[in-house]
Amino acid sequence: MKKTLLAALIATSSFAISAADFDHAPIGDVNWDNYHQAESDWNFLGLQEKVGVNQWLHAGAVSKDVQTVIRSNRDVVYSTMIVDVSEGATFHVPAENNDYFQIIHIMDENHLLHKVVRRGETLTLNAEDLTTGTHVHILARTRIAESLEDTERRQALLSIEANSAKPYKGKGFNSDDVVSYRLKLINNVMQHGAPIEGLKGFGADFDAVEDHHFKYVTAFGYAGLPADTAQYLERVPGQGKTTCQEWTIPTPNLDFSGRGGYYSLTTYAANGWIDSERFYTSGENMRDNGDGTVSVTFNCGSGEAYDFEVSEGWAGVLRLYEPVNVEETLNYMETLRGIEIKEVK
Repeated sequence: MKKTLLAALIATSSFAISAADFDHAPIGDVNWDNYHQAESDWNFLGLQEKVGVNQWLHAGAVSKDVQTVIRSNRDVVYSTMIVDVSEGATFHVPAENNDYFQIIHIMDENHLLHKVVRRGETLTLNAEDLTTGTHVHILARTRIAESLEDTERRQALLSIEANSAKPYKGKGFNSDDVVSYRLKLINNVMQHGAPIEGLKGFGADFDAVEDHHFKYVTAFGYAGLPADTAQYLERVPGQGKTTCQEWTIPTPNLDFSGRGGYYSLTTYAANGWIDSERFYTSGENMRDNGDGTVSVTFNCGSGEAYDFEVSEGWAGVLRLYEPVNVEETLNYMETLRGIEIKEVK
C-alpha cells in the first residue's frame, strides 16, 4: 500500500515551527483547502479503474521477491474496494473459523469516518452516515496465516453487501496536480520539519481533527489506521550497523486474545526495500527472556527465527496492532525510542 507505513506513524512527533511557515501554494486545481478531497478522489478513481465498484481487489503477501512499494508491510495482506453506500451497505467480519487479526477499515470521500469492523462485528452504513458523498474506500487487513491457502481462505470470509452499484464519479482533479501537492506536503515534513501528529489527523469528522495535521496525515498516510487500532515505531534506535547486535524491549500490552492483537518487526535496506530472506518476525517468534521482555538479534548467524540478516544502513519498523490503551501504548513507544541496540560480544 502507498504510504501505509507512515500512517499512524509519527503519532507523537512535534516541532517548534509554525504551520504558517510552510508553502501551501496551490498546484493547478489542488490547494490546501481541497487537498483531502483531491487525495481521496485520486485513490477512489485509481482503485475503481482496476476492479470497478463493490468488487474486491485482494493483494498477496510481501516477500523479498514480491514488493511494490518501499517499506512494505509483511504483517497483513490487503483487500481493497470502493463501495456505493447511497442505498445502504453492510460490512461484516466473521469470527467463526477466523482466529487471526482481521479488520475492515472504512473511509469516506473526505478521508474521514475511519470506522473499523473487527471479527464478529457487523456495521451498516448509509450516505447520511458519511461526512460527504455516497461512496467509501475500504482497506481490509488480514493477518498472514501459516499457509497461503489459509490466508486466502480468510480473505474470502470478508463480507460486504451493498444495495446499489453506482460508480464513483470523479471530482475533476488533475491526477498530476494531486501527486505534486502530496509530494509538496511530504517534503515540508521530511526537509523542513513541518509538525505532524497522527492522533490529530485521523478522525470521524472535521471536529475530531486539527486541519494542519489532517492534511499532512492525508499526504503521508492515506488509508492509515487510527491509533486505537495500530501504532508504529518508525525506526529502531541505533539501527544501521551490520555487526552482531541485540535489541531487548518490554512486551507490549495488546489485546492478544479478544481482538487478535500482535506485534512484529520488519527490516529494510537503506533504500527502503526488503533485501534479505530474514527480514521479518512476529512477537510470538521473538526470544522470550522470561522477565517481561523479548529480544531480537541482527547478523548473529544463529539461525533462530528472531535473528535478522541486515545490510549496511538498514532500518527497522516495529508495528503494534490492537493496543489495550492508546495513551499507554503511546508512552510505551516513547520508552522504546530510548532503548538502543547493543553489541553482542
